[in-house]
Amino acid sequence: MSRRTGIVGVVVGAVLLVAALVWSMVAVPQLVKFPLSTNVTLHYSGSLVTYVDAKTGAQLKTPLSVPLKVSRTIEALSSESTSSQAVVSERIALGYGTTTVKEDNRYVIDRRSMENVTSDKAYTFAPSNPGASAGSYYVTLPMNLSESTAMHIWKPESGTTYPLVADPHSGQPSSLDGLGVIWFMGTLPMTPVAPYEATALAARGFPSSISPTQVQAQLQAAGVDIARLSLGLLRVLTPSQANQLIAAMTKPVKLNYFAFGSGLVAAQPRTGAIIALHGITDGIAVSPDLSSLKIIATILGQHTSVPGVSAALSALQHLASAPPSPVYELRYTQTPASVSDVVNKTRTQLDQISLVSDWIPLVAAILGALLLIGGAVVMVRRRTPPPAVSGEERGSSETTAA
Repeated sequence: MSRRTGIVGVVVGAVLLVAALVWSMVAVPQLVKFPLSTNVTLHYSGSLVTYVDAKTGAQLKTPLSVPLKVSRTIEALSSESTSSQAVVSERIALGYGTTTVKEDNRYVIDRRSMENVTSDKAYTFAPSNPGASAGSYYVTLPMNLSESTAMHIWKPESGTTYPLVADPHSGQPSSLDGLGVIWFMGTLPMTPVAPYEATALAARGFPSSISPTQVQAQLQAAGVDIARLSLGLLRVLTPSQANQLIAAMTKPVKLNYFAFGSGLVAAQPRTGAIIALHGITDGIAVSPDLSSLKIIATILGQHTSVPGVSAALSALQHLASAPPSPVYELRYTQTPASVSDVVNKTRTQLDQISLVSDWIPLVAAILGALLLIGGAVVMVRRRTPPPAVSGEERGSSETTAA
């Protein structure tokens, strides 16, 4: 009976050890992934700083700052998702003064790697626009993060990505509401906006071009005496050059818009969950497209002896090389209450991951090992014969008995 018990212990122990291994290798990857129950609304506060009059395109003498409130809802659409990919909706509302600007984005992410994937279900602002580039991150960061993890973050306004790197000297706390985090820094340099962002800016009243009068005003501000220059040129220009110059000077000049930004991101290492955004700057800048004025520079370059031409060429070169001027900046930080809400949700996710990844296979492995060892000990003891009794020992025992 004890031998049979030992065999059962060994078999059950071995099964549990194999089950623990299979669970870790097969079940955990199937269970530990982006949750389709995700539905969270994040809140940020800060200010909108405006540098340009949206109606005229003229620079404001003093930037205008107004309070800014941002709400951002991230929701996994389970009905459209699969076991390997999650379709995630992002709805953003920016409120400042009496104005509310809304954005609607759709992402499709790999539920294990958390990377964006190419899909016709993904879009930016509207279904007709492309979605996030494959391999980038946005909704969340990869699991099992470290300070050396390489990541590129999707920027909807520019339709490009930018690097996110650990910032151990950020000066921010290493834990938020008792939850350990790693701080990362992201910076987007001046980058041309995507066509759909240019369309959105135009819909909000930002000009797509400036008039010839505004161009001349900029040249005047740069020290070019337009009247004197025109008078001098009329004396030396050929009819063809004069017509080309007049045509170029009377056309509107296209405006090119750029996105830029920077800020800190706090993430929980094991889940990759973004816990907080801090000190974020999302900006738009503008620069006149002076490529249409190249004909002017070419004609002026043929008449440098005319008074004022050299100054005009220098002014054009200065305008062409000048960095884009900021139009506005959104400056915001996640509210403490919103951070606490994300911390609580992330703790729940951590408990679930710990149960699936750690406790279930660990308990199975420990029980399996105990049963295997115990069963083996029982079997060994049962199979070991009792020690043989010598003749001398038998005789001694019989004498004593007598």
